[in-house]
Amino acid sequence: MIYNKEQIKQIIPYQEPFLFIDQVDKIEDDKISGSYQTQDSDYYFKGHFVNFKIMPGSLVLEALGQISSLLLRRKIGPEHKNYHFLAYGIRSAQFFKPIFPGDKIELNAQVLGMYPLKENKNKIAHIKAWASVRGEIKAECRLLMAIVDKKEFEEKF
Repeated sequence: MIYNKEQIKQIIPYQEPFLFIDQVDKIEDDKISGSYQTQDSDYYFKGHFVNFKIMPGSLVLEALGQISSLLLRRKIGPEHKNYHFLAYGIRSAQFFKPIFPGDKIELNAQVLGMYPLKENKNKIAHIKAWASVRGEIKAECRLLMAIVDKKEFEEKF
């Protein structure tokens, strides 16, 4: 294991109940793998398909976005603290099979490219990400993430 949950909380700005990564197992230059263990007691199972509990697809995408932002922060290095990593677009998303309470979700992401945004230091990252359970792909997506100067963004909004 490269990062446990407490270490992840020190890197990305998420806490329970909205943190969907338990650990990171592997990081390469442009790839990351980690996992999230679902529980029957997780709040989102209480009201989503009540008699047939499945994890909401939007939260699967959120988990993939979180692990993607962790990869981008690692790629940028210590300067990452000066940036916000924001959802900018979903190019595609497919949900093949449901994720159930008790499933351990394997989260994977790969940076396909990083491009400058206008004439400043902000960037757009294009990412392929997928979620599997026991090696079977349950969902995959192509995400765009904006990497924006934190101070400028907060002053603007």
